[in-house]
Amino acid sequence: MMPCMTHCTLRSPAALTLLAALAALTACGGGTTAGTADAGTADAGIGPGPDAATAPPDYARLFPDDRIIDVDLTFADADWATLMADPLADVYVPARLTWDGIVLDEIAVRFKGNSSRNSIERMDGERYSMKLDLDEYVTGQRLLGLDKLNLNNGFKDPSCLRERIGTSIYRAFDVPTSRTAFVRLTKNGVLFGLYLAVEQVEADFLRAHFADATGALYKPEMPDGDLVYRGGTIDSYPGIEVKSDPDTTDHTALIALLDVLAHAPAAELEAQLEATLDVEGFLRYLAVTTALVSLDSYQGSAHNYYLYEDKVAARIVVLPWDTNETFGNFSCMGLVGSLLDLPYDAPICGAAARRPLVMRVLAVPAFLARYEALLAELIAGPFAPATVAADVQAQAALIRDDVAADPTRFYPLGDFDTNVTTDLVQMGPMGRVQTVFGLTSFVERRAAALTTQLP
Repeated sequence: MMPCMTHCTLRSPAALTLLAALAALTACGGGTTAGTADAGTADAGIGPGPDAATAPPDYARLFPDDRIIDVDLTFADADWATLMADPLADVYVPARLTWDGIVLDEIAVRFKGNSSRNSIERMDGERYSMKLDLDEYVTGQRLLGLDKLNLNNGFKDPSCLRERIGTSIYRAFDVPTSRTAFVRLTKNGVLFGLYLAVEQVEADFLRAHFADATGALYKPEMPDGDLVYRGGTIDSYPGIEVKSDPDTTDHTALIALLDVLAHAPAAELEAQLEATLDVEGFLRYLAVTTALVSLDSYQGSAHNYYLYEDKVAARIVVLPWDTNETFGNFSCMGLVGSLLDLPYDAPICGAAARRPLVMRVLAVPAFLARYEALLAELIAGPFAPATVAADVQAQAALIRDDVAADPTRFYPLGDFDTNVTTDLVQMGPMGRVQTVFGLTSFVERRAAALTTQLP
């Protein structure tokens, strides 16, 4: 993800190359601080530590809803050249950060992303998404209480709003979700683009949402992101990255859930799932993800989500991540029917056996009934077409001038104006027509489809 969620369709040959790449991917499924509030705090990471009882980050100033934050990253020429020499490498370089008037003289910056990073590298672009690690070089350094941030570039999103609006719907439905804010990014004082700042799921996030932030945090990727049982130790799942201190858990909670998904008999499934999974939280997550047809997630690509071991409840919690392909912007192999008609009771791509977390939970009649009730509540509340339209229009008005001024945007301003409400039809490789759903019209049609499906 990179500057802005709004940018640029490119009409140049390089742009057309990028669009072709996007279509193919879609088809496949010692510094000082100026702000005294940010100086001198230690970063304990995930788990117990000296900052565990400190004041939480200033989220209201970090992630405002009603303004765009001015951000500058200043790089030495050689350091920027290091990033550009191999954009696919996870290599940090130093930079000076000015964030909303606060200056941190030395932070660490690297490029991030998977399909977006590969596509931009192939078109010889610069609009990469970035990860900011504020205490990599200066121990204890924080920005308004936070030590890690992401700047996402709006890849594959003519509306520039999908991640912003998608995360707001998750939060409104009581699903722990990263906070976001638009930023007007300059590089060495020169306008670079409109980006979206996204809170990292790590220690501060966990402290904000859980009574005990010392549990294990996992970031699953394929081939193990499908959560199919492969053995009784964490070593059997090399694709499930342990993001927290490995000494804080023996991973029994995660292994127990995977075992239940694979082996619990039908008569015992409800009780065993209740003992190993935050079922209510998962059903809320599933309701929003399904309504948004967000298939670059567990339900489709089997990644872009986190698992957290809630030690208080002794259960696993599912957390969303990387929601730039919400509103039906990701299709995958094995999907039957249209994205707008994705069935609520089998909201997956491919074989049911490859998505046991969804299909085993929905196999329990009581859980299915609760899920249906939650979907109805969601459609009447945060996913109501009028509610979403009001938020979309407000956020579009907030960023439109910056979208127009963005020198690196992926799409022209006309595509932004259209896609806020209306579908964009584009020609992909081999003459294949692709549709990028308009946000407000998508919600109207998706809410109607779900209403028709629900009993």
